[in-house]
Amino acid sequence: MLTPTIPEGFPPILTGLGAPVRYFPVRKFNKIGSLVMFIVFLAGALAVLIYGLYRAYTAYWQHGAAVIGSMLSTPLILAAVLFLLAVLGGWLAYSNWNRGVLLCEKGFAIRSRKGIQEWRWEEITSIKVRITRQYANGVYTGTTHEYMLVNNQNGRVTINEGFQKVVELGEVIESSVFPLLYEPAAEQYNQGKPVAFGPVVISKLGLHFGKKTIPWEEIKEVSLQRGDLKVSRKEGGWFSGASVPAPVIPNLRVLLAILQQVVGLKTD
Repeated sequence: MLTPTIPEGFPPILTGLGAPVRYFPVRKFNKIGSLVMFIVFLAGALAVLIYGLYRAYTAYWQHGAAVIGSMLSTPLILAAVLFLLAVLGGWLAYSNWNRGVLLCEKGFAIRSRKGIQEWRWEEITSIKVRITRQYANGVYTGTTHEYMLVNNQNGRVTINEGFQKVVELGEVIESSVFPLLYEPAAEQYNQGKPVAFGPVVISKLGLHFGKKTIPWEEIKEVSLQRGDLKVSRKEGGWFSGASVPAPVIPNLRVLLAILQQVVGLKTD
């Protein structure tokens, strides 16, 4: 359950982050599922190994030592594979057991097996958001969310479906950082300087996609559809526009806000 109190393992005072607001622990399925995986595969490895030894022992008394190698080879390989899967499950359980994000007034702290990292809002320089709609045989099965953050020290962290309420957490992070990123970007644009958003650059001249530049006055429509940022020219025709996947664009919300003011924006 989410709680505004600091959970065990976090320091009582987080430097510069202000009062705690909410705690987002790792999903129980990630912890318990990994632990179950460890136990099941370890038990399977032991069972296969014991069965192989039993067969080899029986064959030894019936046919001699020459058959032991052939009787043991397949069980040993299978037991080794199951053991490696058990190790993977154990490592995942260990990595996820105490993971969590403590949301505070001025940032957040994320806890992993490497310790606790503190992220202040003003230190975050880039946010990339990946939203993936999943289908199985044409049937929609759910949507996953991933938020990739970079700070001014080139530190990186990814917050994904491994955490409870990840959409709510990601929305708070985006909303808290947005004004801090939007104001300098808008000011830079108003001063006539180009503003880069990864593969997309905007300036007073228009939109720049790599070596392609589309002047503002030639743009018919800018849209965000099916996870792509698309631009079409007024004259139309093949190769007249450009398209960039939204997940590769850092600070997409800031870019969309500026585009909305300059040329308008169409969304799904």
